[in-house]
Amino acid sequence: MRILRFDDAPEFELAGARVRGLASPSRGATETTMYRVELGPGLRLQKHTHDHEEVFHVLEGSATAVLDGVEQLVAAGDTAMIPPGVEHHAFTGEGETAVFLATMPTGTVMIRPDGERVLPPWAE
Repeated sequence: MRILRFDDAPEFELAGARVRGLASPSRGATETTMYRVELGPGLRLQKHTHDHEEVFHVLEGSATAVLDGVEQLVAAGDTAMIPPGVEHHAFTGEGETAVFLATMPTGTVMIRPDGERVLPPWAE
């Protein structure tokens, strides 16, 4: 069993948001990728899809999640299940913040609107 201490988890920047890489192959996980996303006030994540399911749980605050063009408020305690191929993103309003804990199968790629497929650095 491997324990990754929060302070040792690598940090990444994504459109102004802070992403902490938790579980991933480079940190000892073989089947699951997990990461923490902190959205500050007025931030908008880029629209994208994945080739596998993504699940995120709101730990703190609230944001608007947009799944296939439908906006839904998500707040602390809510969990969103996003099927593969569903375009999604999230944003916070002015004065709003949110912290998500997200998970997906190891090797899941992010597919940008232009079709580019990338493995996010927190998932390596």
